[in-house]
Amino acid sequence: MNKKAAIILNVILILAVGVLYYLHFSSCSSCEAPVTANTGDSAAASKPVVADPKDIKPSKIVYVNIDVLNDKYEYLRDISSAAKAEHASLQGQYQSKGEKLQKDYEEFQQSAQGGLLSENQIGQKQEEFAKRKEDLDQLQMKADDLMTKIQDESFKAMENVKNYITEYNKKSNYDYVIAYSDQPGATQLLLANPAYDITAEILEGLNAQYQAEKAAKKKK
Repeated sequence: MNKKAAIILNVILILAVGVLYYLHFSSCSSCEAPVTANTGDSAAASKPVVADPKDIKPSKIVYVNIDVLNDKYEYLRDISSAAKAEHASLQGQYQSKGEKLQKDYEEFQQSAQGGLLSENQIGQKQEEFAKRKEDLDQLQMKADDLMTKIQDESFKAMENVKNYITEYNKKSNYDYVIAYSDQPGATQLLLANPAYDITAEILEGLNAQYQAEKAAKKKK
């Protein structure tokens, strides 16, 4: 149960925002390396030649901080809150029943080995323990179902973000919208200029959209 609980609590909401347009490279006017003059200077002759940068067309690049979305996107916060509450309940039940079952079974073994129980009593106790074990298995299944539910909701949240950004970009016409994170390995972006951070705008729109959906559901 502890392993399952850890998986549920660490459901990673990875928002894979795709490239919206392709970056086109113009052909290089001259790809030949410059010829080093023979000055007789051995140090200059051994100096590596650095080619001129290619002529790259300017592109409009912005980024969305997924750490901020995970923390402040209300839809994701609602999912997390519900999951933690349900997980705490399942974990408490499983731990309490599991510890009680183990204790009772150890006492049963001691009584059986000491000849304090009849064959009929032993049979009844074994049936009782089997039923209690089934109850624990049911709690485990509920934990698995919860994990599947959270995964489905996380995928839905990811699609919401992607779809919203696609609509948002019809007016802004960015070439790239990058999913940025401070977590190691979560993004390949090595430098982020705050001037290109559109997280606040995206977050505001997502939360407004989610609030409208919640209000519409309450009216039904």
